[in-house]
Amino acid sequence: MVEIARRDGVGKQYVSRLIRLAFLAPEMVERIVVGRQPPELTAQTLRTGRFDIPVDWTAQKRALGSAQPA
Repeated sequence: MVEIARRDGVGKQYVSRLIRLAFLAPEMVERIVVGRQPPELTAQTLRTGRFDIPVDWTAQKRALGSAQPA
């Protein structure tokens, strides 16, 4: 992460927050793309780390408020 941050001229914490987004469940990504995520779940809140994103996809849906079927 340090190397990526240095190469891109950003902070290590910023890179760390963005890398977490790579582990979003496919269903969560789909909901975000079509605009069916909870209103408080914005790109800004995901980028700033206001949500703790679990690695487990089922736990992600619970934590991010999207456990309902699509």
